[in-house]
Amino acid sequence: MATNKIISFLTLPFKVYGTSMRPGVLMMCKIFVVLLIAHGFFGSITDSFIPFISSLDNLNQYPNLLEYFIKALFILGSTSLILNYKVRASAILIACSIFLGILASKPIFRNHLFIIGCVFFLSGLTSKEDTPWLLFFQLGLVYFGALLNKMTQIEWWTGQFMHNWLSVALENPVYNSWYESTSSLILAKLMSYSAMLAELLIGFCLFVPKFRLYAITMILVFHTILFSFTGETFGYFMEDILIILIAFREWPEQPIQIDYRMSNFNNGLVNLIKLLDFDRRFTFNKRFKAVGRGLSATNDFKFLHGKSLIVHTLLSTSGFYILILCLEMGIRYLFNDFLKYIFLLGLFWILLLLLSPIFFDYLKKVRQKKLAVNHEFE
Repeated sequence: MATNKIISFLTLPFKVYGTSMRPGVLMMCKIFVVLLIAHGFFGSITDSFIPFISSLDNLNQYPNLLEYFIKALFILGSTSLILNYKVRASAILIACSIFLGILASKPIFRNHLFIIGCVFFLSGLTSKEDTPWLLFFQLGLVYFGALLNKMTQIEWWTGQFMHNWLSVALENPVYNSWYESTSSLILAKLMSYSAMLAELLIGFCLFVPKFRLYAITMILVFHTILFSFTGETFGYFMEDILIILIAFREWPEQPIQIDYRMSNFNNGLVNLIKLLDFDRRFTFNKRFKAVGRGLSATNDFKFLHGKSLIVHTLLSTSGFYILILCLEMGIRYLFNDFLKYIFLLGLFWILLLLLSPIFFDYLKKVRQKKLAVNHEFE
């Protein structure tokens, strides 16, 4: 009994069910806590230094007071959120520590850091029963804001900004080969207009509920293609956006039973899912007959089979996201620029190919249900 309690406590940071937050929202917040620590936010917190609010300089009369206060907020909020205690209040405490840290020191400010602070704050305002529409709204504003910023700069309309960035700043060999052979900015203009159009469509679709799944697919495609061509993640902006998408996913409400046919592949897959499923939402039943589908499920996943079932199952385990996070951070810290680009490129494209079919499958299922309902009334 005591051993079980110890194991349950040690695995608590990896569990996302049974709190006042939706599982996807809590998973997103936990990953952001890890990233904030890994990227040095905690160590960057200081007393007032070139603050946004000049009156904060008065607190320098009491050395370390503001620094320790902000760090205490962050430690308290992060610890309680990781341990699934008062998670909504914890998210707001983390947000407050980020906002105070930024206000106290202009050098700390980064766009992605402010976005993460807003994510924590809005997550704390979102209940378990509600769709996280505040996060949809925030992400939509991010894309509309990026679009507005580009539209107000003539360099984006002429293609000069894209040309200078690709040719001079990044020294992109593909673009430079094109420009040297044509001496034309048409490719730079095409890329500039494509980026603005993509941001317009993504922002619009995020505000329209029935188009949100299309927006998610467009985000995955847009940022993967952008990284493939430029090798840039814009600090951690790309990762931040992809992590926010975790909150949009609907996790199964009821435990799922998966029946599977005996094979080496299925046995290995089942063992992997068991390893990643810290919330124990999936149970498995062996089938020895060689007929029927390889895998089938109950409850929320009963309409899924084959690859779709595997992908949905993996995306409903907290361990899968932890695994991807470890891979991404390992690639960033272990390899030089070229190898880092190659491995991140492979990881992002694998995720794109893995995730995109889910949304199309979901849309197909929704359409089938609507057709079935319409047929009943005919």
